[in-house]
Amino acid sequence: MNASTCLFMFATLLLSGRVLAREEVIATITNDENKQVYTFVAETNEETDSIKAFYKDNYSAAGKKVDRELMASEKLTEGGLVLEKRGDHEVLNLKSDNFDLDQGGIVTIDTLYNGVNGQRKEYDLQLAKATDGEWRLFKGKTIVTKLHIVVNKKFMLGAVGVKEIQMK
Repeated sequence: MNASTCLFMFATLLLSGRVLAREEVIATITNDENKQVYTFVAETNEETDSIKAFYKDNYSAAGKKVDRELMASEKLTEGGLVLEKRGDHEVLNLKSDNFDLDQGGIVTIDTLYNGVNGQRKEYDLQLAKATDGEWRLFKGKTIVTKLHIVVNKKFMLGAVGVKEIQMK
């Protein structure tokens, strides 16, 4: 086998792994405290359409992607995926008791409502394939693509948690 044949085979193998994966933006997440924007992305297997991994893509105020954080899909059912952490507090956590990488399931957004007393608040959604074959978040029968976090602020303390999540 000559060098050009080896190079062609190596390039084919390298590219074939990338072709078999597809990325789908599940939701864009913003908040009312700062200009931070990030997206929650699912990497799916092109052949089976099952979820392989999740990513959190962080964007600058100018809209440029600044970094990507891999979030192993198995953690969704093993304690949850921490989307936002401040100090020792898990502010935003995505978890599920019944999530299946092929079919989806109920996911719970667990938020820290008040970091002073540890009070938490939960929002249940369904992560499943829509009729178009894309993975989507659902609140009832409505597709949710944007989550806007309203910060819970207390006089003289400032931000203590998440007051509510507005879903659009």
